[in-house]
Amino acid sequence: MPSDYALKRTHGQGTVIIHAADLYFLDQWKNDRAISDDAQRSAIFSKWLELGSRGRMPYVERLKEMCLNKYDITEDEKNLLARIRSASDRQGVSYTRLVRTFYGEGSEGNLAKLIFEAEYDGTVFDDAALYDAGSNDGLQSLHNILTHIPQIVEQTPEFAAWYNERKRKARDEAIEVGVDKLDYALSIFHLAAKWSHVLIYDKEANDGPGNVLLVYIDDRGCVLRYSWLDGAEDLQDADGMLCSGQDFMHAWWEGGRYGEDWEPHQLSKRWDEVDHENT
Repeated sequence: MPSDYALKRTHGQGTVIIHAADLYFLDQWKNDRAISDDAQRSAIFSKWLELGSRGRMPYVERLKEMCLNKYDITEDEKNLLARIRSASDRQGVSYTRLVRTFYGEGSEGNLAKLIFEAEYDGTVFDDAALYDAGSNDGLQSLHNILTHIPQIVEQTPEFAAWYNERKRKARDEAIEVGVDKLDYALSIFHLAAKWSHVLIYDKEANDGPGNVLLVYIDDRGCVLRYSWLDGAEDLQDADGMLCSGQDFMHAWWEGGRYGEDWEPHQLSKRWDEVDHENT
């Protein structure tokens, strides 16, 4: 399940939402006029992704223990977060989350129709100033998405511990299987590395109304596999299956294309990461 440790407190006339990623951001932020606020935000959250599940846990645990009083986060820090992190970026993430990255002609009506027909009630990140990728496809815009919405990769400490152990066991089994059964080795390690997912409505989705790109990611935000959902019925089915964890039996997962970082020739590099995570 996603980490719902986000704290919500009244600040001024609004509500402050704090994620574990925000605590990391505050630790890393420098009042440096040499680079723009946006560039520094992107750089900090890029590092947040690179930490992986184990590296992020101290911040998730810290958030879990906080009550968000004046000793936890100062007024200046709250104001900094409000300035750098938009309200859209900092909203909570439901188990299915849809990010709109195309805002061209027809997209407003096409997406509204899709959401209505699918009876989709998950989180929608919809802000052209933040997520507009123009003609770029969903895979090209994924890093921008995750550095704007880093809470997508946050999970409970219990899930992270289970995930790391599962991935270690799958790695060991894959190595034991050997190169003679590389496809099988890759498939079990892929499944063990499945951390989260993002639904993306990009230009290609808009050009074929009703489609949505489903991107599976590992705990560092790297693309594991990706598939296209076909129409409102697929989106409705995915909403339930992603929540229940049954999607790994569906063609969206089994027939998904591999991300560049998870192609067969990258397998040994991903294996090495497991040793790093367990040190």
